[in-house]
Amino acid sequence: MKEINDREKIIKLFMPFENDVFPLRNRFVRAAAWLGACSTEGRATPLFQSRLVETAAGGAAAVITEAAYVSPDGRALGRQWGLDSDAATAEVRRLSDAVHAAGSKLIVQLSHAGAAASYAAAAYSPSGGMFPGSDKDSLAMTQEDIRKVCSAFADAAERAKAGGADGVEIHAAHGCLFTQFMSPLFNKRNDEYGGALENRMRAMREVYAAVRRAAGDGFSVWLKLSMTEGAPGGYGPDEGIEAALAMLSCGVNVLEVSSGAAYSDPQHVPAVVGVSAGDSEAPFAGYAAAVKSKAPKSSLILLTGGLRSLPVIAALLEEGTADLFGICRPFIAEPDLINRWAEDDARPSACISCNACFRTAEEGVVDCPIMRSRQEGEWDPL
Repeated sequence: MKEINDREKIIKLFMPFENDVFPLRNRFVRAAAWLGACSTEGRATPLFQSRLVETAAGGAAAVITEAAYVSPDGRALGRQWGLDSDAATAEVRRLSDAVHAAGSKLIVQLSHAGAAASYAAAAYSPSGGMFPGSDKDSLAMTQEDIRKVCSAFADAAERAKAGGADGVEIHAAHGCLFTQFMSPLFNKRNDEYGGALENRMRAMREVYAAVRRAAGDGFSVWLKLSMTEGAPGGYGPDEGIEAALAMLSCGVNVLEVSSGAAYSDPQHVPAVVGVSAGDSEAPFAGYAAAVKSKAPKSSLILLTGGLRSLPVIAALLEEGTADLFGICRPFIAEPDLINRWAEDDARPSACISCNACFRTAEEGVVDCPIMRSRQEGEWDPL
């Protein structure tokens, strides 16, 4: 992995990013991460808000929330946020006001888990069947079910906009419903939603169109996409990149490049283990570069995954690989990482990509057991 140690080129990462799509105070974005900090009913708590706001106060130019389910039948996790009712609008308002006060912007990520909706009374997927690692069967979606999903995303986007968010992100990565529609492993349909890639993308395009109609042209709509499914028999990078470019041509403002799902081969899973500063950083950069080279000039590319050091991120910006850089696990370990870097402490992130943070969900809210004392308990909400 190329590195740049030129101070002026590194400083560019921290300078205001003026553009016509989504101006930001710097190039760093807090990527989505489930925190397990909401109530069992899916309501945002003061702790949930404080964990997001601390990253905004720590220097991130934009904060993407965890994947918020748009309807109860799309809920994947316990203590997951839900934008499935109008009660969420006030929660978005409190969160957006706090994030804006910290100098950052808020993007609400919207999701439907499809066959992975383990917390739903009944799960739905393109063709029915079980999600890998699940013991729960799913029902094949009818075209009416797909229309209901489109409406649920549109309603959730309206709630996010009414609550003062700066945009929404459609989650089409990591094995969620739209990954399942894209996937030859899941999608065995013989109607207009199955078969060729154009058809397997149809549900994702229709959801984007519904969100755009609901939110309006002046509201930012992002899309997170796995560039490859990373599993035998699944879709590969060629189809992932083709899908990304097609969605950008439809009008998606920012495309977040990621990879894989929980069932993918180890080198393709979203939270790759063992990433450290240097050669192992940015494992998905090649996908971002391929999309960026052909993307419309009116769109932005956000690269997420395995970013740990300023010299590598500066090189990615200099090479034109991406416009923005998403950081997830390092912010769990160091919420003030960007401020530390901006204050001339340029040591790489302390995150060692061990994924121990995920295991803390069994005890409560997700955090880094290495960087944070487990005696801290519930932090005081901001």
